[in-house]
This record gives sequence, structure tokens and C-alpha cells, in this order.
Amino acid sequence: MDGVGVLRSAFGGAHMWYRGTVADLSAAQANTVPRGVVHPIGELMAHILHCEDFMVNRAIQGTPPLWERDGWEAKLGGEMVVDLPEPVKGRSYQCDPKVMSEYAQAVFANTDAFLGSLKDSDLERELELVQFGFPSNMSLGTFLTTMLLGNTYAHTGEISSLKGFLGKKGYPF
Repeated sequence: MDGVGVLRSAFGGAHMWYRGTVADLSAAQANTVPRGVVHPIGELMAHILHCEDFMVNRAIQGTPPLWERDGWEAKLGGEMVVDLPEPVKGRSYQCDPKVMSEYAQAVFANTDAFLGSLKDSDLERELELVQFGFPSNMSLGTFLTTMLLGNTYAHTGEISSLKGFLGKKGYPF
């Protein structure tokens, strides 16, 4: 398997973990505001999807994210949650898990199509990420593995833990 094949497989796995972890959430559960300064599940769901949509489209390809291009902002409401906002603002985020699931399907299909268009040599291309608030630029391959995959897995783990506090099974296995 080549490097792009490994990336497609890794993103497929991350997407499977995310979908399985959030599949049984009700709107009330997704929008429950936990004690302390923890972000609600719905906001974490939005953050995972918004980051992947924004980064694959705007930061990497220079095109509008699906959020803007395909009208997801109107369907889901609110702002993009690429940067997790301060707790007061973030804890007021509301989402409809059913519509968020449709957005996830679109984002994940978009990412897979993008990855399918790459050659291994593309993974060495330097991305100009400082303009998006990153501390430094990095190669496409490094960005995809350390930032996007890491973001999805880390926050899916947070969602699983928060589900446990709600008395639900976290991960789907």
C-alpha cells in the first residue's frame, strides 16, 4: 500500500470511529452542557467536522468549505467552530445530530475524494498554514496525519468520555 492508500485507510478508520461514537446521540444529549468547563458533545462534533471541511477545502485547496459552498451554515445554524471558543460561547452551541450526520457524510466523502486525487509525491508539498493561525508551515502529509487525524481521534475520545458521564456507552464496540 502506498502513502496515499495508508492515509485513505486512516481517515476511513477515524471517520468510522466518529460515526459509531455519535450514532446514538439525541439532540438533548448532544446539547447537554457538562459541569466545569468541558465543551458539549454537539460543539465537539461540529469542531471535528468544521476543521476537516475548512482545512481540506480552504487551507489545502484554496476553495470555499462545504459549510459555505453547499449551504450547511443555513441547515445547521451557527458559526464554524474551527477554533474551540472560550467556554461561555462554546457551551451555548446547539446542534441537531441528525443534520450533523448528513454534514459529516458530505465532509467525509469530500475528504476521501480529495485524498483519492493525490499522488504520494503530493504529500511532500509545503502548505502555508501560518496564515490560518498555525505556528509554522508543514508538508501536506504531516498536516493530514498530525493535525486532522489527531483532531478527529482526540475529540472523538472526548465525546466517548462525555457519553459515559451521560450514562451511555461511549465507543460503539
